[in-house]
Amino acid sequence: MATTIKSTALDFTSIKNSLKVHLQNSSEFGTSDYNFEASGLSSLLDVLAYNTHYNGLIANYALNESFLSTAQLRSSVVGLAGSIGYSSGSKVASKALVNLRITGGPADTTITLPAYTTFSTSIGNSAFIFQTLETFTAINDGSNNFDFKTSTGSDNVPIYEGTIKTKSFIAGPYSEQDIFVIPDNTLDLDTVIVKVYEYPGSSSYTTYTSVNDATSISSTSTIYIIREAPNGYYELSFGNGSNLGQAPASGEKIEVTYLSTAGASGNQARTFQNGTFNPGSYSVVPTVVSASSGGLEKEGIESIRKNAPFLYAAQNRMVTAEDYAALAQRNFSGYIQDIKSWGGEDNIPPRYGAVYLSIDYFNGVDVSTQEFVQNGITDLAEDLSVASFDVFYTKPVITYLETETFFQFNPKLTGETESTIKSNVRSAISTYFTSSTGTFDKTFRRSNMLTVVDAVDPSVLSSRSNIKMQQRRSTSSNDYDQPILLGTTKDYSFIFAAPIEPGKSDSYTITSTNFVYAGQTCFLRNKLGSTDLQIISLTTGKTIVSNAGNYVPETGVVNIVGFNITSYLGSYLAIKAIPDNQSAITPLRNNILEHDNNLSTVSTVVTSSL
Repeated sequence: MATTIKSTALDFTSIKNSLKVHLQNSSEFGTSDYNFEASGLSSLLDVLAYNTHYNGLIANYALNESFLSTAQLRSSVVGLAGSIGYSSGSKVASKALVNLRITGGPADTTITLPAYTTFSTSIGNSAFIFQTLETFTAINDGSNNFDFKTSTGSDNVPIYEGTIKTKSFIAGPYSEQDIFVIPDNTLDLDTVIVKVYEYPGSSSYTTYTSVNDATSISSTSTIYIIREAPNGYYELSFGNGSNLGQAPASGEKIEVTYLSTAGASGNQARTFQNGTFNPGSYSVVPTVVSASSGGLEKEGIESIRKNAPFLYAAQNRMVTAEDYAALAQRNFSGYIQDIKSWGGEDNIPPRYGAVYLSIDYFNGVDVSTQEFVQNGITDLAEDLSVASFDVFYTKPVITYLETETFFQFNPKLTGETESTIKSNVRSAISTYFTSSTGTFDKTFRRSNMLTVVDAVDPSVLSSRSNIKMQQRRSTSSNDYDQPILLGTTKDYSFIFAAPIEPGKSDSYTITSTNFVYAGQTCFLRNKLGSTDLQIISLTTGKTIVSNAGNYVPETGVVNIVGFNITSYLGSYLAIKAIPDNQSAITPLRNNILEHDNNLSTVSTVVTSSL
């Protein structure tokens, strides 16, 4: 039977109209000028159209849930990622580093602090419990004082937020291929310990290893697999007795110990109450070395969607520079907000046989914790890298964008004042930068920003903007890799996020904020029509130093030579450069773009035209 229904028109109205056209073309209704809108048949067409539309939606949603790039349900995304070997991230317990001491203890030579010794703290109005996850030993210092140390001899003892929980199972017949469900969505996967006992009540056990930590697997390997279930709980399973290792025998007891954590809520704890050792006997006094950090909520859907393909490509190996970043992100996600990697051949200057990593840490991750993360990544590279590459770490470089925006304003098209519209434009620009920049590989596009400006109000008729890049240095040792050394002659390099405009004959490309040089307040700028830099007196306008360095437009590098200043005005020294392409700025390597709200300006051009 011929039909006029189009399979591509699946909205309710289109389906109903197609059914009408089909019936109008039939001999039963088409020749009698039948009025479908005024008939009872219209209600039947509504039901048919609704049913078809509903089934079409179900089919569309089901198809979307079958692909990682389009799935919307967490259970679908987790399942699809799991099919390519990606384990979605659980909650992660916040960790603090403390020095633990017992003062006036017993006359024993050594004391062992047991695992799960607890310490209480509060963050805001919420109370939290932190605890050790392993045993630590202290030696009597001769005065019955004991300082606990880790197995590597460090005084910095880690304590973790959360409550230790234990879940036990009895293995069934091997043929059943049991999956054991842990009914807890607050589990921290990194803290899971699986022990298998010969029978309930036995003290003899075998500790199983996570498949993610296994370097080789044979038929005798004791491996467990744990992953998120569709309902948010966790499923524990074991090998098949051959290539995935052995499974617990029927009747054996499986004991799962893990930390139930509050995740990110436990971050930023800075003080802890004394712990108890041999309850009622000795007090363990904690001194905070590093405030708690690294706590995370469950990995979000978009993070799983982004990370799963990269981890699948890496196959738990470090071959390309991207593999280093992907595996570092997976293993230290509680500390790393974003990470960027590149090969030494792409570095400035090049260093062959090396991989560079730049890490943007979460707020609150202090220097000692950053060192812990970097050491952990280096150790991971030694285990997983295929080639012998050296790993170098470089700090993210913030390139600030300074915007000078003008917009045409017609007051007849709005009931708002000019100052209100101007404030709204400034707010819109700030919102654009917040959502579009701030992490690695985020490109600034001037046209997108101006589109946001034009949409602020009907009275904004058009807009334009001039863009400057800005890099800052201070005397802080944590400020990039080259802090300003006052009173010391030194060469400095500023590497901008994009190529710089070549020197023009009628305007300056490079400028700076003010500083004191040779007893005079000065600033830096390039010679007109040249890439050479000069130091200029702010008071007289005369050139103090005619050859203070240069800049390379193609690479965006500004070199200042023999620079010796005694102070700078404000909290930092800023070097400003006009980008060669103001329409789009794409940061390379470890550059991150951010907006300078303070120095950016917004100006109106009042017009009566439409």
